[in-house]
Amino acid sequence: MRRLISLLIVFVLAGCAAQPVRIGSKDLAESRILAEMFALLLEEDGIKVKRVPALGSTGIVFQALTDDDIDLYPEYTGTALAFMGAPRMADADEAYSVVNGRLSDNALVMLDRLGFATDYAVLTRPAVAAENGLETISDLAGPDDRMRLGVMQSFAERPRDGLEPFLDRFGLSFDTVTVFPEAGRNDLYDALVERRVDVVVGLTTDPEIVDYNLVALDDSTGFFPVYEAAPLTSTAALERRPEIAEIMAKLAGRIDDEMMQTLNAAVRLDGRPVARVARRALYDMGLVEKPPRERTPQLGIAIVPETIGTDPAIDALRAVREAMRGRDVNFVADDAPIDALAADRARLAFAPAVSGFVSSNGRIVRDDRLEAVAAVGSTFLHALSLADNPVSPFEAGIIASGPEGSASHLLATVVARTGGRQATVLPLADERAGTAASALENGDADVALVFATPGRQDVADLLAQDEAITLVDANGWWEGAAQVLLPVMREAQISADTYDGVGKAVTTLSTQLILFGPAAPERFLVGQQGPGAFFDEQRPLQDRNVEAINRNLGLHAAVDPYLRRAAALTPQVNIRDDRINPYPGRAILMIVILAYLVWVIWLFIRPERPEERQ
Repeated sequence: MRRLISLLIVFVLAGCAAQPVRIGSKDLAESRILAEMFALLLEEDGIKVKRVPALGSTGIVFQALTDDDIDLYPEYTGTALAFMGAPRMADADEAYSVVNGRLSDNALVMLDRLGFATDYAVLTRPAVAAENGLETISDLAGPDDRMRLGVMQSFAERPRDGLEPFLDRFGLSFDTVTVFPEAGRNDLYDALVERRVDVVVGLTTDPEIVDYNLVALDDSTGFFPVYEAAPLTSTAALERRPEIAEIMAKLAGRIDDEMMQTLNAAVRLDGRPVARVARRALYDMGLVEKPPRERTPQLGIAIVPETIGTDPAIDALRAVREAMRGRDVNFVADDAPIDALAADRARLAFAPAVSGFVSSNGRIVRDDRLEAVAAVGSTFLHALSLADNPVSPFEAGIIASGPEGSASHLLATVVARTGGRQATVLPLADERAGTAASALENGDADVALVFATPGRQDVADLLAQDEAITLVDANGWWEGAAQVLLPVMREAQISADTYDGVGKAVTTLSTQLILFGPAAPERFLVGQQGPGAFFDEQRPLQDRNVEAINRNLGLHAAVDPYLRRAAALTPQVNIRDDRINPYPGRAILMIVILAYLVWVIWLFIRPERPEERQ
């Protein structure tokens, strides 16, 4: 009898050991990535795993663990505190200790923390923050009645730290509140950058915060608790497979906020498979032996650093990412984007339309080595000068510009040659407004040219804080031959309320912001001072990609006709010729050729004459 009982125990234990560990996740990219990392780690140790991904909201997944339908899933301390009915806590260690105490009453265990926190963040566009003086969440109480809020469904449903408590705590009443389904987190940020909402409640590990240069409003009240990530399991699961805790400990403290944001970007923005992203992360940490099978192709867009985060730059990045799904598409900061494209440091360049021209043998000509892929908004010329002695660009003896190879340097070169004079162009180290101001205040230049979208932060900060610098008109452009040399420039005006410290409208120039790519497969030379570098391996984008980028941009202006356009943007004329004989010369030639062929064939097949046989 004892032997029989022993055998039964052995069989039961063997059955438990054979049962796979069931790993669940919420319907979020971050949760699915972490759950896949848990699964891969367990499989690396020879443990069978059953993946139960994207179960739904937090409540559904938490209930599945409580009901023993799953054994493990990634959770956050602040969320677990809310489910346990505990008060909000800002101290991370205290929150972790309290939550484990409350969880133990429900036969649940939160394992070692992973090292990062996914906190809630109230976000807005830089322009909205600057226009309304927003620095903290409490600042929203002023303009909230004319602002639109966007939130995810999970946040709207949270009873303790969700939408309703949030509005009550800060006394907010937005004009509209749009709730997005949990599977549409990308739609939340699309609505923000497309100006359909003004403020959103996102997560600190959302990759759009960095990519779109969003402003996070400070929570000075401590309303949101800390949300540190950790594996959540049950005592029943640990009794069946006690090694779960030991294996999960390998990830303890190994993932920081930046890494999690990068992993989220790979899945949500680049469209890479969750399994490959998770395996790559574990492989890079030395926790699994085999790397993922696929290498993700990179696609860089060269851009002036100060342009990153502006609305046109965000629109361009989103359009390219959507068109090139599966690639790692990111900006490459460079003060001379076209040179970065030429040197193969980037696949595309985002720059003013002026960059589509080049100085060659003392002449300004169109640069046919480049093709315009899309036009994405406009950029304005900002002519900076000393406030106590303002000098127009067309009267200046020394004109400061961005570095050689930049759009502002080419424009300064053209301006310096107008009116029968020969002013000096002083190239600076970068395109920052602060660098230009230093050159003016040091007496190195009379005027400085900067291309910027109206309200760009570094220009706004300079004009608001430095009373010695002001904007001057650039209307002299239309009085000389400069307009012929660079026909892509347009009349424009910077309104009086754009910058603090200016106080008047400024007549200036604008031009399109263009997404440039290499124009032809053949080798050709390009460089700052003439021949010196060349496009060798770069190829134009395929027509379908160009079409997809323009489609993703929605309604937008066509590329300026003075620029060389990508083939997909060139109108295709296909007029059917209804004439009976549209090419008479060819027809006559074909008749002659056909008659000759008939004669040759006849010579071969004709019957032989008697005299020919003799």
